[in-house]
Amino acid sequence: MLFEKLNSGNQERAIAEIKDNDGYFEYEDSVEHIKTDFKTILELFGYYNINCYYSGFSSQGDGASFTASYYHEPRLLQKIKSYAPQDEELHRLSKELTNTQRKVRYDLGAKLTTSGANYSHEMTMRVETHSNNSLVDEDIIAEKCEDEILEHSRDLARWYYKKLNEAYDYSMLDETVKAYIIANEIDFDYEDNDDEIPHT
Repeated sequence: MLFEKLNSGNQERAIAEIKDNDGYFEYEDSVEHIKTDFKTILELFGYYNINCYYSGFSSQGDGASFTASYYHEPRLLQKIKSYAPQDEELHRLSKELTNTQRKVRYDLGAKLTTSGANYSHEMTMRVETHSNNSLVDEDIIAEKCEDEILEHSRDLARWYYKKLNEAYDYSMLDETVKAYIIANEIDFDYEDNDDEIPHT
């Protein structure tokens, strides 16, 4: 039976059932947009061979992370401002990443990995850095830049999770779920629809 034909009690039941369906949020258009947007942003920052992960949104250990290779991207701030002109957090990160690269003559490369299979949050991320420039001491890179590159990358993962969490909160609003049910013409096989389910 279509949502509009259900009594109010079963409408509430239908909304709750959709919220509990893991696939409901995962395949929402807004989520796919955020995933695509984040990968584009990482590519603008100079990351490649990217794999993104997240878990959420109400358990200990929830968060986001990614694995990738990285190399310096020229004119980073200009590119980020062109893509996301209002996002001050991304502007800040692009400036900081450029400042880190400046310390090693803009020749810093990195490989980002994650540790552990049970969690997806940013603190599982690890980094190894390197330089192809013979004038840059690898010990200087390790001392000055590895921690900075890792923290910049974790901040990007935090940005990603924040966007996902905002989308999740919106998707769990009753009115959002109701609109989703109606737009997709979801049919519910509930018995005793004529009997109102009392509110508790």
